[in-house]
Amino acid sequence: MSWSLVNRGLELCEDQTASKSRKVDAVTPGKGSRHQKEKRAAKQRKIAKQKQQEIKSLFNQKQGVSALEKYRQSTPRDRTVDNIKLLKKIDRKRTPQEYVEKILSQHSKELERRGGTKEAPQTQGKKKPQETSVFSDEDFEKMNKEWLKLY
Repeated sequence: MSWSLVNRGLELCEDQTASKSRKVDAVTPGKGSRHQKEKRAAKQRKIAKQKQQEIKSLFNQKQGVSALEKYRQSTPRDRTVDNIKLLKKIDRKRTPQEYVEKILSQHSKELERRGGTKEAPQTQGKKKPQETSVFSDEDFEKMNKEWLKLY
């Protein structure tokens, strides 16, 4: 428990004992009109509510955050170690090859039973004619030599 909470608790206890000693009134219980009793009850409810709020605020007070904690929160965490652990875990979880082969053989049997695969038929489109050039390789070599002579 922190010192501030202890001090605050002692203050509340002192306030309660002081208020009890002040309440020695000439009015005895049972006397007074109905209106006065209602006023007194409302006042007591108000005081009780205030005390509850004080107690609640005491426990809800936030302590100051240290600069080190702020720095730790603001800096991004290096997650490479976590990622490596996860990758190793995934690597260990591989399905054994025998199971994979069984599954593939079962699927291929089902496909054969249904009547073959539903792959797209291979279309025999028109073959593009090979582009023929008007110029030959010799012409390109001549142009290249002339170009190099200019520069």
